[in-house]
Amino acid sequence: MGKLDAASLKPKIAASIVAISSIHLLRAFMKVEQIPNDKLVWYLVIHMTFVAVAAAKGFMGKMVSHH
Repeated sequence: MGKLDAASLKPKIAASIVAISSIHLLRAFMKVEQIPNDKLVWYLVIHMTFVAVAAAKGFMGKMVSHH
């Protein structure tokens, strides 16, 4: 079993947030007729923000660990 420290926990939390956001977005798209388009756009923007932050954190973590 691996160590549980802040550096290893951050990517796992970010991935979990992205997964939860993905499920929420999928549920919204399943009832697309009932949700206004502007609200769907905001769901997508928020989800993509989570994805971008998680990717940036992962990239920065790799950059820091290699130096």
